Amino acid sequence: MQIDDRIGRTMVMDGRKTMLQFAFAVFSGALLLNSPAMAEGVAEPGEPTLEDCTKALQDGRDKANKISAKSLSRYFAERFLQNAEAEAGNGEFDGCLEYAEKAIDEIDNRWHWLAPGETFRVMTPTGYMELRGDDR
Repeated sequence: MQIDDRIGRTMVMDGRKTMLQFAFAVFSGALLLNSPAMAEGVAEPGEPTLEDCTKALQDGRDKANKISAKSLSRYFAERFLQNAEAEAGNGEFDGCLEYAEKAIDEIDNRWHWLAPGETFRVMTPTGYMELRGDDR
């Protein structure tokens, strides 16, 4: 019975020790985040503006115009740019920048492509448009 008491006391002491370590970690983290050095060193970036969005859209359009109009990557990039314009029209400039970055990433990395001989048909207001193998 004496051994059981020691095990029980050890478990209680381990639990207290763990709780104290956790409390110390939380307290230390709170002090670090509220320190004046931390507040001065990290400047919060400003909200995106219409000018930022317009510049990102222009960069995306310039890159898209450099590749073939029959490129599947260009097709998807242009859809991202349309979404970016819609976000800008809603006053959501952060969403505009996000879609413009996706468009630029699509053009730079060519995530969508067609193998030689493959065809992708897209319905447009004037009929169908056929996109063929990507010309990298």
